[in-house]
Amino acid sequence: MNQRRKLWVTIAIGLPAGLALVGCSGLGSAPYKNAQLPVEQRVADLLSRMTQNEKLDLLSGSGWMESRAIARLGIPDIRMADGAMGIRAWTGSSAETNSANAPVKVNSTAFPAGIALAATWNPDMAGLQGKVIAQEAKALGRDQILGPTVNINRTPFWGRNFEGYGEDPYLASRMVVGYIKGMQGQGIIATVKHFAANNQEFLRRTVNVKVDERALQEIYLPAFKAAVQEAGVWSVMSAYNKVNGEWCPDNSHLLNDILKHDWGFKGYVVSDWLSTHSTQGPANGGLDLEMPGGPDIPARIATSKNRPGGDQATDGGYFAREKLVAALASGQVKQDAIDDKVRRLLRVMFANGLFERQPHRTDDPIDTPEQMAAARHVAVQSIVLLKNSGGLLPLDAGKLKSIAVIGPNAAVARTGGGGSSLVRPKYAVTPLDAIRERAGTRVVVGQAQGVTMEGEEQAKETPQARAALLAEAVDLARKSDVALLFMGDGPKIESEGFDRKSLNLPAGQDELIRAVAKANRNTVVVLNVGSPVLMNAWLSQVPALVNAWFPGQEGGHAVADVLFGDVNPSGKLPVTFLKEEKDSSAYGHYPGENSVVEYAEGIYVGYRHFDKHSIQPLFPFGFGLSYTRFAFSDLKVSPAKAGADQPAEVSLKLANMGQRAGAEVVQLYVSQVKSSLDRPVKELKGFERVELRPGEARTVAFKLYQSALSYFDPARQSWVAEPGTFEVQVGSSSRDIKLKATFELER
Repeated sequence: MNQRRKLWVTIAIGLPAGLALVGCSGLGSAPYKNAQLPVEQRVADLLSRMTQNEKLDLLSGSGWMESRAIARLGIPDIRMADGAMGIRAWTGSSAETNSANAPVKVNSTAFPAGIALAATWNPDMAGLQGKVIAQEAKALGRDQILGPTVNINRTPFWGRNFEGYGEDPYLASRMVVGYIKGMQGQGIIATVKHFAANNQEFLRRTVNVKVDERALQEIYLPAFKAAVQEAGVWSVMSAYNKVNGEWCPDNSHLLNDILKHDWGFKGYVVSDWLSTHSTQGPANGGLDLEMPGGPDIPARIATSKNRPGGDQATDGGYFAREKLVAALASGQVKQDAIDDKVRRLLRVMFANGLFERQPHRTDDPIDTPEQMAAARHVAVQSIVLLKNSGGLLPLDAGKLKSIAVIGPNAAVARTGGGGSSLVRPKYAVTPLDAIRERAGTRVVVGQAQGVTMEGEEQAKETPQARAALLAEAVDLARKSDVALLFMGDGPKIESEGFDRKSLNLPAGQDELIRAVAKANRNTVVVLNVGSPVLMNAWLSQVPALVNAWFPGQEGGHAVADVLFGDVNPSGKLPVTFLKEEKDSSAYGHYPGENSVVEYAEGIYVGYRHFDKHSIQPLFPFGFGLSYTRFAFSDLKVSPAKAGADQPAEVSLKLANMGQRAGAEVVQLYVSQVKSSLDRPVKELKGFERVELRPGEARTVAFKLYQSALSYFDPARQSWVAEPGTFEVQVGSSSRDIKLKATFELER
């Protein structure tokens, strides 16, 4: 709150500066104006002073990214912005603000995508990213960030997989808690989204997700629950889709029963943009704030529907004052529901110091050296070394005379995927520039595009042009000591608004990899992807493979750090990479039929599915190589028989057996040997990233509480920790279990 009092920027967009501070003559001594009083006392006092029209006006936006201020009482607007990877322009939709001729441009630090952050397996990195983004939000005069995304990677086709934290609810929970604490610790409101079961872009505004309660509770909701109960998130965004027949903004089971009642959520639920379809449904279903708002909503809806590929299900404007008045008069909506919504909004405003915000210095910096360093630090830890046959990596610049840098992502910084999370940084480091910088002037670094990024350069996509690009790349590779291929996707391949058309790399990339690998046996492939891709066409032909995800503006430097061994890679996959499309747990049940998708796999998503059906993945969940070797030993579980209220304490020894300093992620999985309901073969219930010097050893310890041993019982509609034998499995991935031990859970 102290920081908020110091920092606030006046921007000539939206409402005039100082609106929240005027129009309240005679109210200077009102209890709600006293910042020293308890929040709930201030809320009650202010609520009692509001007219009915003022209450209703508070429940919808005044524009695209601002809630409505109430000048008479000095109630400020809430100024929002996308997103979880950095601050974007807030004047319109991503289709407007991402265009080259956008009238308003906002530059901020572009951080790695959510999937890259998850690949660090380091909640401290999530906290750092959340903290820095919050600092920049304050410097730009925004109060709320519309992120992070915690929706589970159910299908590799989902266009927004790069935004989320992967396939496992426990990993996603740990990362989101770190992120939100980092952000809200700076006084910025975080918004966990999209609640719930938003796992595809195809027909996202109309699809009805049919999912059983156990799958909801065990797979799709835990990250939201952790955000509420552990991180204290102040805002939750409802999703576009339906869940079991009800629109998410209307879904009382999700919003009222689970979120507000069972979890005790005290903040407010904001709609995803233009996602409401009635007044009564969301008003009674648990929605608190409809966004956007204002007189131009009909025009915005028409624009959204009429643009090429526009979504005809776009709708909104149902919390406008006159519509709420009519709903109250007819008895469709009760006054208690209105008062609860207002109370929630006021509570968040008071708790986050919005009533006390003051204009700040106009020289508050964005993209400071410290913020740039943070982006690079996260990116470095996110990089996953997937293959390193013959120890090709790390490269030794002192022994190289020439390097070929090839591919559509070599001279372009692929900072993020497309849509509302794509950030405009002041600069972005390409792999080519970073490699030239790191290799030095003694090494000749040549560059060839090899192939265009699908859909970006139509003039170069003729057969003749493709053949010329390929020949140029092969020639360069043949005469170089090492060939570095930068491949993968771009923001027109992985994006909000549409799903991926294929799990293959974009057109021409498989062919380029094979041709370069044939010309140069020292070929390294570096991928920029936010979700699994198929690699069978070339993986056996290349000795080294690195996944750099969408690494933000410092991605080029981060990749060079890893390729040249300045940093030992420590990233781990937060999602299973499959060998073929049919191996996906959603295969046959995506994208659905007649706007209905059945989550027939239930709880068996990701590695749970691969384990249950004994499917061999291409790269398993939790996998990632290092330039050093680690040894696991001395696993102990105490006590051998744990009571219901007594945690099982797990410890083991981890040692660095190699010649380089490095970090290993110790992963703890739990399995119940015999249970009344079918349970996964194993489930992640603990992890810790441990940095060790050569020869150093350390004891790693975990505690397994009853919640870690429980499953959701649909018959009881509650969580159950069933007594019996549990096996603890510790390893470096879900398929590389090093140690096992058992203990008993007693009644």
